[in-house]
Amino acid sequence: MPLSDYVAVRDRIVNGVSRIDTRVLAGRYRLLNPLSEGGSGTVWLAADETLGRDVAVKEIRLPPDLDPVRRQETYAAALREANLAARLKHPSIVTVHDVIIEQERPWLVMERLSGASLEQTVRNRRPLPVHQAARVGVGILSALAATHAAGMVHRDVQPGNVFLTRTGRAVLTDFGLAVVDGEVTSGRTGHLVDAPNYAAPERLRGERGTPASDLWSLGATLYFAVEGLPPHPAATPIAAISRVLTEPARQPERAGALGPLLMLMLDPLPEARPSFETVARALEELAAGRTATTPPPASTPAPAPAPVPAAAPHRPQPAPALRPLLQPRGAALWAAVEVAVVAVVIGATMGVVHLSADRTVVEKPAALSEKPGAFATPVDLCKLLPVASVQRLLPALNDEGKPTSNGGCRWTVSGLGLEVRPSGLNKQWGKSPRQAHELFVNERNNAIPSGQLAWSWSDIQAGARSARSTGPLPVAPVGNEAFGYDVYENRKTGRLEQSFVVLRVDNLVVDVGYTVVDGSEDGPSIRAGAHTAATWIANALNKQKAGG
Repeated sequence: MPLSDYVAVRDRIVNGVSRIDTRVLAGRYRLLNPLSEGGSGTVWLAADETLGRDVAVKEIRLPPDLDPVRRQETYAAALREANLAARLKHPSIVTVHDVIIEQERPWLVMERLSGASLEQTVRNRRPLPVHQAARVGVGILSALAATHAAGMVHRDVQPGNVFLTRTGRAVLTDFGLAVVDGEVTSGRTGHLVDAPNYAAPERLRGERGTPASDLWSLGATLYFAVEGLPPHPAATPIAAISRVLTEPARQPERAGALGPLLMLMLDPLPEARPSFETVARALEELAAGRTATTPPPASTPAPAPAPVPAAAPHRPQPAPALRPLLQPRGAALWAAVEVAVVAVVIGATMGVVHLSADRTVVEKPAALSEKPGAFATPVDLCKLLPVASVQRLLPALNDEGKPTSNGGCRWTVSGLGLEVRPSGLNKQWGKSPRQAHELFVNERNNAIPSGQLAWSWSDIQAGARSARSTGPLPVAPVGNEAFGYDVYENRKTGRLEQSFVVLRVDNLVVDVGYTVVDGSEDGPSIRAGAHTAATWIANALNKQKAGG
């Protein structure tokens, strides 16, 4: 097509007057028509009048009231993306030709791709067949290998950043969140939840991210390609964060022979994910229409330690329990003192990071009193929950709670149990709210195990069980500050078995856990049980504190 045909291709009606859009950037790139629009800007088809070729120009849209500092940071990020992408030459990585600052905004000049993103393709048509999704995976995995070999981690692999050309090539785009080895990333934590459905659990916990994190994101992206939805479907970004952090991926229904590989790539533990070489071989087999051998897990779980006595199981991560509580048939509940405001607990030793749909805010805790707290002596935890309340969680319960040797209390029936226990080195209180907060922080940062463990509880017919736990996770607000953690069955099923909430009220710190041992309840119901019990305890403590 002659270059003259590119000029003035778009008529616009502005205030009733027709005009031709002939914007030219840097005296060279003539903007033609938009290719796609998003919250952060527009990608334009443009004509490079110097070289006589089509290009794509990414316009970074800045809010008009953006302060000068943030504006400069955005300019720097655009330059950084161009510099990173320019280092990489690979057929499955989009080529960036130029970057321009004009009209008070950044513009990235990129290779013109003809086709649509994976997200658009699946949403506008239907999920891809397995062999085609595997072919996409081969290309993007190769692109990621090249990225990692250059000392970078992409950190934003998602369906919207995978482009499918009309020639069948899969291209990885948008290096705006990529990091180079040794680079400081603290100034970009706000991007953490841009696409939480496709961010690895460790990324959502505030960690930097590694090649294994990109592998998880690729697994989630290919899952979307064949299933038409992410592996942790959720209605809101916050709900997605919670589900990625606290639940195993939804079992795929359409993935066929690709399904087992995807579930391995989506393992919540980075070290348990298969190697790039193993995934590449499996994807190549599937892309060729052959049945791939499912690779074994990256590592074999360590032999289970000796069974934990019939006391409380070890703890990991809870999620905001926001759906109605279901009546459990095979459950056990635990509890201990400590409460928070949280959205997600990551980050600084004495700080809490709140993740919202559009921003991340690091908040220092309010000044806490050094004076003696409201609870000067140990609290009788057995009296906090009457049997009538506990029966809402454990319907067959008839007896009162039984005290334990460490100051907690336990309710049990066949297959079910509830326990309230002190949290943190067999202490449930500090002399002051400040000391209790320090105990809470120590529990959150140091005392919650992550990895393989064994537990048992003979009173509820839970024999020695192999499980894995995760670290601190978000819970809905309860008490003064709180976090949660979960315990999952071994990786054969990945079923959630126990959910815990650690909370603080004034100078008390408590652990609350709810357990279903027969598989009769799903993860959200188990987490709802733990959160419900923690709320009861926090309310009872606050009433006692107020003299009620």
